[in-house]
Amino acid sequence: MANNIISENSAAGSDSILTTKSTHKLPAFLCIPTIIACICSPIWAGPALAEPASISIANYTDGTIVRHAVPLIRGTIADANATSITIINTSSNRSTRKLSGLACKGRFKILTELTPGPNKLVLRCGKDELALTLNYKPQTNPYIVRVFYLTDKTGGTQYQSPVENDAQDYRGKLATAMRLMQTFTAERMYDLGFGRVTFNLELDETGRVIVNELRADDAAERYHKMDGLALWDYTRRLIERKQPDRYAKNLVVPAFTRFDPNTKQTYAHTALGGGSLALFGGANLFTWPDGIAEAQKAFSDTTMIDTEEFFSDSVWRDTFWAAASTTMGAALHELGHTFDLPHSQAPHDIMTRGFDHFNRFFTLIEPPHAGQKDPYEFTDAQIARWEPPSAVWLKFNPWFAMDKKDISGANRTLVTADENLQNITIESDNGIGAVVLGPQGTAAGYVPIPQAVDDTALPTKVVVSMAEFGQYLSGESPVIRILDGFGFATAFALRDLMPNSFVRSWRFASLTAEWNDYKGFVSVDSNRLDAIAASAESNDLCQFASPFVDFLPHFPDEKRRNTAGYAVRTFTSEKNRKVKVFTGSDDALRVWLNGKLITEVAALRSAAIDSESADAEIVEGENTLLAEVSQAGGGWGLYLRIEDETAGDLTIANDGKIVELNRPSDESN
Repeated sequence: MANNIISENSAAGSDSILTTKSTHKLPAFLCIPTIIACICSPIWAGPALAEPASISIANYTDGTIVRHAVPLIRGTIADANATSITIINTSSNRSTRKLSGLACKGRFKILTELTPGPNKLVLRCGKDELALTLNYKPQTNPYIVRVFYLTDKTGGTQYQSPVENDAQDYRGKLATAMRLMQTFTAERMYDLGFGRVTFNLELDETGRVIVNELRADDAAERYHKMDGLALWDYTRRLIERKQPDRYAKNLVVPAFTRFDPNTKQTYAHTALGGGSLALFGGANLFTWPDGIAEAQKAFSDTTMIDTEEFFSDSVWRDTFWAAASTTMGAALHELGHTFDLPHSQAPHDIMTRGFDHFNRFFTLIEPPHAGQKDPYEFTDAQIARWEPPSAVWLKFNPWFAMDKKDISGANRTLVTADENLQNITIESDNGIGAVVLGPQGTAAGYVPIPQAVDDTALPTKVVVSMAEFGQYLSGESPVIRILDGFGFATAFALRDLMPNSFVRSWRFASLTAEWNDYKGFVSVDSNRLDAIAASAESNDLCQFASPFVDFLPHFPDEKRRNTAGYAVRTFTSEKNRKVKVFTGSDDALRVWLNGKLITEVAALRSAAIDSESADAEIVEGENTLLAEVSQAGGGWGLYLRIEDETAGDLTIANDGKIVELNRPSDESN
């Protein structure tokens, strides 16, 4: 099961400055509310400038290659009274050829849409004009993010809305949200010095975002009765059945999310992300922009939501702009979990409640809301972002590769520690891209790794000093998370690096079984167990450096979902022993010792050490451990260790004998 299924309640970079002047004039942008325009006027306004002022771009230079279609251009203008700026893409014949943006106190932000190849842009503010060429080179990365609109069996697409004559343009809203999430990610990664890396979207032949419709099997009432996890699991299965794609992460928004004014309950408005699915309710879809031209307007819309009649997922701010910000930001948060990002400790990270301030990245002044009567002039430090522990992980995630990349091979990451755990050494032939540290389920810090500009010369060895980085590995269940240069992920609990009695050598059976009932197990009998043991015995003994026995590398791609897999270990004992067997698995687990079932846990869960224990008896002579680990998706593996009746550690030596761990002559594994 994916390790990040999480339920929710739902500085600008600098580049060489580009500057010029002109005498062209266009009408001012009139669509932003008056109150925003007013606060953007300086308290003191001097006499009119004798000469036309210049426009300067802070984050792009002429000829920049851009890998996403909708860049956000930021910069300054000398006219501090200006409240708008216009951009014209003279290379485009689309409706977005001419767009308006925001200006305030000499700063501006404006979106534009590019077409493949060179795009000759003209920015205009009053009499000032600036030419800029951006070269749009679409990504070729086959790993994509898809968006789905989930309907019930009727296929009805209407969402709940207080807007009179709402056009119900769910396709425009979902496509625009995906563009904004992609743009936000690219620009915030650039601000951190990682380049404009971002995820690829599913596009049609014209370069438009594809919005997939996904029809469920039953009426909406069935799904209104489900809790969030049940609806997430149903949706995951539905996609696997109807539109599977192992190269896709999927954002799904239900059309049938509903608020009941009588009970004040909201149905099918959940927020869950992990594995390949991010599911986010559509209760506030009516606040999302229909197109790129409407994006900054949506984040400036002070229309109040009647919370007696409609749900407001806006952290009690209860305006259209606030609900648009929180819900689009939270959808990106859940997508972050599909990229294996845990929660963060930084307040403005998308992986915390920083997603509430998604709007600030696209605007200059925050409008009033239910808890704030005046507009708010936020600082750059108060804008939502990907913090470095999240960003370094995204940088080397396969979904951020930008172009098709050979990631064949195996995860070769090895983590070892010195005797006193003063230094932790991480090694990988694939190169080491990211090392993130923190308590279980949280990214608290990261290890800066020297990298070549083109990421082709990643180090193969990194040493983590506990003296330097121990602050991030304090607290409960600290974990070291590693992403190698091919995008293979590894997570080591700090306690795993300490000497202990984990069984680290197993043979994997070629026999598997299809597992679709997550509340139960596949059917086996004694004959089946014998066949599994015989199948494993014909395969090589696999040794693991880590206590975690990772099943994924030992099964083909087509058997890495909805499959029960088996690992077998035979060993000998010089006497009968009463023992306790401690286990933890991802996902469901059954363990047999000498044909007797000793452990049975039906669960979708992440693997953790000592999740359960069972009393058992080892006999004199040969013994056989057989572990069945049933896999839904994501991580797949097992922890297993043995203690004797006095709580002394036992392990299995290289010669197959079970021995006490502290015997100095034993070569244990």
